[in-house]
Amino acid sequence: MSVDRSYSPFEVIRAYHDRGMMKWGAFATGELTEAQCTFEKEQKKDEVIHPLSPHAILHLLNQSFTNQVQIKVTYQTKNTLQVVYGFVSEFISSQVRIKSTDKIYLISIDQIIKIS
Repeated sequence: MSVDRSYSPFEVIRAYHDRGMMKWGAFATGELTEAQCTFEKEQKKDEVIHPLSPHAILHLLNQSFTNQVQIKVTYQTKNTLQVVYGFVSEFISSQVRIKSTDKIYLISIDQIIKIS
């Protein structure tokens, strides 16, 4: 592929043949990798989870229990966020029992941040 440089009055410019930026390939690859890593780090930092209201949490849990629909529950334990996929099987005072394919979780309703 060549670029038409017939507009130039200079012979050097008209005769120039670009090698396709081959000499810059290593720099571009390094910069692209660095930019992608920076972007991923910023995405993880900027991820803000807005907790649902207690009313909305109870409503969604009740709907899942009634219709036996699988849900994804994000809840907080100490300083980490945990994610559980499963079905609501039982309500026990201020806790909910969620059956996953491999385990049964007993989660305090106050710890639940998001349900989808």
